[in-house]
Amino acid sequence: MLAEERRFQIREILIARRTISASELCDRLKVTAATIRRDLGALEQQGVLVRSHGGAVSRMSSTNFQPTYDALLRSQNEEKRQIARAAEQFVLDGDTLFLESSTTVFELARRLIHRHRLTLVTNSPTIVCELQRSAGVTVMCTGGDLQKDTFYLSGEWAQRALSEIRLDKAILGVSAIDPKYGVSTAHHAEAQITRMVSKAAKTRIALADHTKFGRQRFAFVGPVTDIHILITDSGTEPKYIEELREAGLQVIVAEPARSKSNDSHTFKQKS
Repeated sequence: MLAEERRFQIREILIARRTISASELCDRLKVTAATIRRDLGALEQQGVLVRSHGGAVSRMSSTNFQPTYDALLRSQNEEKRQIARAAEQFVLDGDTLFLESSTTVFELARRLIHRHRLTLVTNSPTIVCELQRSAGVTVMCTGGDLQKDTFYLSGEWAQRALSEIRLDKAILGVSAIDPKYGVSTAHHAEAQITRMVSKAAKTRIALADHTKFGRQRFAFVGPVTDIHILITDSGTEPKYIEELREAGLQVIVAEPARSKSNDSHTFKQKS
């Protein structure tokens, strides 16, 4: 595990727990005490935490913390691949869909390169670059203001583009989801884009790994009932899955691929 990914995980733990011991970090991250001391020292210099005797105490707000896009690309990679495999079955040739600019949705985008007759709208520069070599996918970019840390497009231009379209499906990443509070994110601009996309789409599909559950961020996006299908990984606590199903969502728990032969699907084309 790279130092940046390890320190991202320490931040995530501290958001949830506010305080943690160095020995527990060693156990959870499978590294030595010396490595944890270096990590805590680096995070303390960044203002993320204060080291205490035998551990650390968070200095972060749990509501407005947003990791960088590069840090997110390095976290929960296997879970994201599992979720993307499960989500792929919901994308049919001939669909018009929106792909939101999350790293989990990017994993799905990578699997769509060889699809046919897809019309895809996105506010993600990385998805645009990934799919520019696809012969069968028409790619449209919203435009807008580039948020450099999180690498998505928002603002007036993006909102204007989204106000003029209608979609079969919107595939959305999730920063935080709490069955009672709803879906939220660290930035108001991102929440605005997600709300507009949700209104434009007939079917809304959310992708969220297990680290996103039971959390609340600064900007409210909407109630969980705005989502039709939610896809997560097997690390998500069963209580969250049960609550979301009781709320009326179709919740799919993605499992690890057993073999390469199982990592393919047959898709029906729209008539």
